[in-house]
Amino acid sequence: MSHVTIDAPVKVNLHLGIHPGRDSRGYHRADSVMVALGVGDTVTVSTPPEPPAADASGVLLAMSEDVGVPPQKNTAWQAAARLRQAFGIAAPVRVEVRKAVPPQSGLGGSSSDAASVILALCRLFSLDEKDPRIVDVARSVGADVPFFLNLAPSYLTGAGDVLVQTFPVLEGLPVVLVRPSRGVSTVAAYREFDADPVVPASPAPMLAALRDGDAMAVAAALYNNLEGAATRLVPEILGVKSWLQRRPGVVAAQVTGSGSCVFAICETHAAARAIAARAQDEEDWWSSATFTVGKRAHFC
Repeated sequence: MSHVTIDAPVKVNLHLGIHPGRDSRGYHRADSVMVALGVGDTVTVSTPPEPPAADASGVLLAMSEDVGVPPQKNTAWQAAARLRQAFGIAAPVRVEVRKAVPPQSGLGGSSSDAASVILALCRLFSLDEKDPRIVDVARSVGADVPFFLNLAPSYLTGAGDVLVQTFPVLEGLPVVLVRPSRGVSTVAAYREFDADPVVPASPAPMLAALRDGDAMAVAAALYNNLEGAATRLVPEILGVKSWLQRRPGVVAAQVTGSGSCVFAICETHAAARAIAARAQDEEDWWSSATFTVGKRAHFC
């Protein structure tokens, strides 16, 4: 095998509770409940016959578009470089990321890209995905990266990187994503949160809803105390959320992560598709009609 291609699905936070204050590493404690969606980037990792024109790391990164991050700051590049180092892989690799989701959306696209790179390297070099070094590398790249290694609906604590519990697959729930023209920097969102911190609510209602597999209870329990910081930075988010809440077929709407994307749980897939089309055609917002998934990304 000379290459592996993986679909890299995004996530939404069904519950995100950020606690005031930072730990010794500079991280906030977070209660994060995430579920994966059936939309995202596509990642291909290959071992070219000729060494790539890369730096001494032996990693060549090719992005389909400029995301405003230098290669060595990109999570996909970091995942490849750190896994090669952790396992002593000498062969150079080429990482190609075809972007489908805009950055600074709160959808975890860069974290999913990184996890897909890790999984592709495991397949290419016959590494055991359960080796603890795999998760160590994932956590070193970003707090959300470990979630994308398995995709089960998950409750995480710590900095949002410590898995506490997974739940039965909540598959096929209609969701629409709508994002205003401006994104939100995660760093800026947390800085804004620190200026006016909010003690989070308990994740217990969401955890109970997921244990019961009750989609309507999940919709009723949506929560994100980082929303205030995100909307102060990009006020247009409030307009998107209000617009979604008024659409026929929407059960509940919530900002995901640090924004700026808003997601809505819908009554039907047809409603999600109609809302996505209207958001794009009438409001010129990025949008996508999708659904919840709970299975590992597809290998090609």
